[in-house]
Amino acid sequence: MLWVSISLSAIIVVVACDFLYRRYVTPRITDIFENVPPFNIVSESDNPDAERLLIPDSDGTMLKGSLINGHRTDAKGLVLFLPELRGNQWMAKRYCEALIEQGYVIMAVDFRSQGESAAMPGYSPIHWITEYEMADVDSMLQFIDSRPLLRRLPLLACGVSRGGVAALVAACRYPRIRGVVADSAFGTMSMSKYFVDRFVSHVIPDWVYALLPDWHVDLTLRQAMLLSEKRRNCRYVHLETERDTLDSNSVLLISGGRDSYVTPEIAARLQSIIGRQCQLWIVPAAKHNMSRSVCADEYDRRVLNHFEACLGTTSRTVIIRRENELADAA
Repeated sequence: MLWVSISLSAIIVVVACDFLYRRYVTPRITDIFENVPPFNIVSESDNPDAERLLIPDSDGTMLKGSLINGHRTDAKGLVLFLPELRGNQWMAKRYCEALIEQGYVIMAVDFRSQGESAAMPGYSPIHWITEYEMADVDSMLQFIDSRPLLRRLPLLACGVSRGGVAALVAACRYPRIRGVVADSAFGTMSMSKYFVDRFVSHVIPDWVYALLPDWHVDLTLRQAMLLSEKRRNCRYVHLETERDTLDSNSVLLISGGRDSYVTPEIAARLQSIIGRQCQLWIVPAAKHNMSRSVCADEYDRRVLNHFEACLGTTSRTVIIRRENELADAA
């Protein structure tokens, strides 16, 4: 029976060590997870040509937005624009300029506690998407349904950074969204794992981290996220768990080749999460959210072609994919 006692003692020691390890590591990983990178946001002033919108949220929070080309009866489609963290609705004109010129209706809305929308007491948004932002998207879609001229239009979504994640999740949850352009978007789990790999030396020695199996690292990371949810009174959204309902053929991802936040590696991971038919365009010289500033003409061409394909036929999609492949090769 000695070997049984030794085995039980060993198990108890391992469990105790793991418990102490998690008590030490988890809150520190949570601090890394919640640390907002120093984004360089170039804000936009309001657009005098846009119609101002007031959108009530389900919990009483008032969202503010704007509508461009809302008067057009010949609009090709309605694009829901979702801005990045610390951005605002007026950035839609920068990213959707070609769509506006081609007659699309653009509806841009500030998330709660951001831009001109009302602040939610006790909630300060960070770079990770939560169910609060997705509740805002639901309110936006209900508003669209309340306007007959908007309701009849085919719906598309375009988002930047965190707004791009929201656009992708929205397309998972609402099949009526027929196409998505996500600029500098990311998956919550894959992105956080990437940053833990980079900064874990601030928490434990690299040699200790190298000994941990992937499942153990993932479990610790999930526990850190749960702790963050408790701290911030929110629930994070994971595209990784919702992607099965997303048509990968309807997604265009855009990311900067010099993006130090959403690196090309992270963008490639997101493409693999969404599916093999998802298009990914890496803009070589662009930093985070700056792809259109670096390559405006090509940016506009790809966005227009993608949305036209989503609203058109399969053969048209094949033609556009071939055009994009030739442009990449050049």
